[in-house]
Order: sequence, then C-alpha cells, then structure tokens
Amino acid sequence: MRVIKGLVMAIGVIGILVILALLTGLYLYSLSPSILGKAVPVTVTADAAQSFDDKIKSADIEIKSAIEAGENREIILVITENEANSKLAQMLAESQLPFKRGSLINFGDGYFLTYAVLEAPVIDAKTATIGRIEIVDGKPKIVIDEFNLGKLALPESAKARVEQLANIMLSSRLADVDLDIARVEFKDRQVTITGTTKTGD
Repeated sequence: MRVIKGLVMAIGVIGILVILALLTGLYLYSLSPSILGKAVPVTVTADAAQSFDDKIKSADIEIKSAIEAGENREIILVITENEANSKLAQMLAESQLPFKRGSLINFGDGYFLTYAVLEAPVIDAKTATIGRIEIVDGKPKIVIDEFNLGKLALPESAKARVEQLANIMLSSRLADVDLDIARVEFKDRQVTITGTTKTGD
C-alpha cells in the first residue's frame, strides 16, 4: 500500500511540475524577444505598398521581355524598408499571413531583422529574427544568425530548423522566377537584388 501511495504521490508531483513548466514556457514565449530592442519602427502608407507592387510588376515585365528576346539581361530591384513594411501591413490587413498587426521588417547594413506575432490557441507567440542572405549557385539562401521565440532559451537546433523552413519557403517562391540572382545587399534601409535573366542556353 505504501508503495502504491508513494507512486501516486510521485505521479501527482510530476504532473504539477509538468504543468508549471508548460505555464512558464507559455509565459516566456509570450514576452517580447530581446531582438526587438534593436528594431526601428517604420511608418507605413498605401502609396508605399503600391510602389512595392509597381516595382515587382515592372521587374516581372522586364524579366519576361528579356526571356522572350533571348537576352541575359541584368535586372536590379530596389525595395525600401518603408515599401516592404507597407506591403506587409496591407497583407496583414487582408489576412493573407498568419501574423498579427505590429509585425515589421528592418533592413540594416548587411542584415535583415524581422519581428512577427503569431496567433496561437492560448497565448500569441512573439518571434524575432536577425539574418542575412548568401548566394549559392545563383540562388539566395537565408542564413539565420539569431532567432528568438519570446524569451525562451532555445537550442541551436531550433535556429537551424527555422532556417531550413525559411529556405524551403523561399525556394518555392522563386521556383518560377527566370533569374540567376548574383547579389542581395542590405544597406541604407533598403534591399537591392541584382540578377541576370535565364535564357535556357
């Protein structure tokens, strides 16, 4: 009887500890990430969101024109921090992304910073990332230097997993773009993407 009573008590204590750990985890990931302290607020406007769309459309037309002419033409696309955030705000307002308003993107010198609030069943998760983009065989690869999920202490494998998922999403988005990307440069609060059209030769 004492053994059974002891086991029941032990299971009860373990259950309480697990619940406390879960509650602590939920509380920590709902806190603002430390990376957020490095973020700079960005003003968003409808005109800037339209400018983003216009630049993407113009680049698409230029790429298509070069492909049809069989030319290896250099394409340069410059997106400002204001344009990127304005487009992000528009997509959030239209519920095109699983984030909440208040999410943002910063373009630093040589790096990007993102902050996003993800909707979760109990408590919304606050995530932040600092990373950069390297070019491998004419394709951009996201490299995550720092990743925060609230104030949870995360293993290095978590950062690697986020990087892997980000690159899978990026690859799927660029699959139909006939452009060999040579450079992606973050500077002066903007990102400059330089590439050469593919002719199939």
